[in-house]
Amino acid sequence: MRNKWSGLLRGAAMALLATTLLGTAPQGFAQVPGSKLKEGAVPDMSGIWERIEGIRFNPAGQLPPYNAEYRRRYDLAMEARQRGERVADPTSGCLPQGMPRFMVASYPLEVLQTKGQVTIIAEWSSQVRRIFTDGRGHPPADEIDITFNGHSIGRWEGQTLVVETVGIRGDTSFDASPLTHSDQLTVSERIYLKDPNILVAEITVTDPGAFTAPWKVVRTYRRGGPDARIMEYVCEENNREIFLPGQNQPKP
Repeated sequence: MRNKWSGLLRGAAMALLATTLLGTAPQGFAQVPGSKLKEGAVPDMSGIWERIEGIRFNPAGQLPPYNAEYRRRYDLAMEARQRGERVADPTSGCLPQGMPRFMVASYPLEVLQTKGQVTIIAEWSSQVRRIFTDGRGHPPADEIDITFNGHSIGRWEGQTLVVETVGIRGDTSFDASPLTHSDQLTVSERIYLKDPNILVAEITVTDPGAFTAPWKVVRTYRRGGPDARIMEYVCEENNREIFLPGQNQPKP
């Protein structure tokens, strides 16, 4: 459920400017070569952003390049849905959307740029992504926490923020259709400003457990107006957005 917030978050967003950290990586993390730029060399993506396309992960509606087993699972789920059986979208039970569905932005996103970190706040489910741009690497594979949004590190390549996310849970879906993935999923993003009011995220999903090839999707967002803000969202308070059988089906 969405309720009006106090407006403090919007004020904080306007007060923050884009910078990168000119220091060493935090203790316990590997340094990423070439990840640091001079102060002021990167664009300011701070602000409220609203999706332009629909709520399918892939706006064109095509399926990912599934291997035989995951295509079989998808077909069975779609057949069950056509028979009127409930095929649960994990978010209908108030679980977080997780990555990369986070970037579908069913409700607005807020981007905050600070030293060494780009933070993205989703109004939907009040979820937060922290993209570390301070030169650290990912934790060792046997130490990384497996979470809904994973562990994200970024670096600036000119005007583009390049992000790599690992450690994503395998029990989320790409959108409200039964598009699932394995726990081997990783996400690479190239995020940049097409112009001051249009943000583009080129998202490449790699999943050797479920795909035969990487899957690239492009999402675009429009900058919110002067009154745009993130509102409070409490799923458990009024969980009414349930997709019915036959809705939001991707094209083969």
